[in-house]
Amino acid sequence: MVATGHSGSQAFIDWRDPQPAELGATATEFLKQLRGPTHIHLTGIDSTRCRIATTLLHGNEPSGLHAIFELLRQQVTPVVDMHFFIPSVDAAKQAPGFIYRMLPQQRDLNRCFKPSFDTDSQSLLARDLLDWIERLQPESLIDIHNTSGSSPAFGVTTRLDRRHSALVSLFTHRLIVTDLSLGALMEVCSDALPAVTVEWVGALDSESNRVATEGLLRYLSFKDVLSDHHEDVSLEYFHNPIRLELQEGSDIAFGEHCLFENGVTLLPSIERHNFGYVDPTCRLGFVSGSLTRLLTARDSEGAERVTDFFQIRAGELYPARHLKLFMVTTNPEIARKDCLLYFVAADPASS
Repeated sequence: MVATGHSGSQAFIDWRDPQPAELGATATEFLKQLRGPTHIHLTGIDSTRCRIATTLLHGNEPSGLHAIFELLRQQVTPVVDMHFFIPSVDAAKQAPGFIYRMLPQQRDLNRCFKPSFDTDSQSLLARDLLDWIERLQPESLIDIHNTSGSSPAFGVTTRLDRRHSALVSLFTHRLIVTDLSLGALMEVCSDALPAVTVEWVGALDSESNRVATEGLLRYLSFKDVLSDHHEDVSLEYFHNPIRLELQEGSDIAFGEHCLFENGVTLLPSIERHNFGYVDPTCRLGFVSGSLTRLLTARDSEGAERVTDFFQIRAGELYPARHLKLFMVTTNPEIARKDCLLYFVAADPASS
């Protein structure tokens, strides 16, 4: 394997056409073979074209790695050249394995894919990956994740067109279309490069590994992944969700009663509302303090909307109107560093 990349950065290590005997017996053993951020080039039937799949941008989201391992173990030959990028190997390896989203004091890699790039290791690694994409000129890109909570599978894109819908339909029938710009890898999408994120159920769910493998096999095997001729289900679309986040200095916990004198406590059962509807009768948790001082929900224009969608009644947090929730987490670290959940306003008749 040969290392390449920017001077001073975590360069990707190249591994071309690995053989089953080199992989290890399990996905965990496969991870141990990786010496750092890794690029695997799998030669296809048609080497004039290529596709990219990325996984382990977050070290605690292993389903994509399991899928890559399984297809390499089966020696699947893709219809075009495949390039797999596995960046957060070091975080994933930290004992007991697949626990750390990123290493302590490191930034979230999937927030680093936007100019101007900083000089920290995560930004340089993101820049390396973008340079690879520029050199390879792939026809499509899939970024594979696990959800941080219990949730059905779904895809995310910043562009709504037939090509992006077709890519997502290889994996799931739910598609979130967002206009938020966070520095995520999928935001590299363009007229020349359709790019989407697919999210599988929580990292500890073995069913996620199986379904991710089936979807990735379709991505490797179909001659055309950018038209809808392979779709056998109708996609369900969710447009422009807003993120519910903690205000700076606020804190969060999960419990059946208020755990702070000044903070947010969400009910542990809030995960059951993933891709479900809530209304003003649905208690979500407790807020001790001012709603606007503890929570924020800004739309794509930067306007604060938290009081349009949430309210406090007798110290308890409720929706202010009918909402549909997604990507709800009960991991306090993710809630602090990223967000509590995403939501869109819902038609009461649909709930």
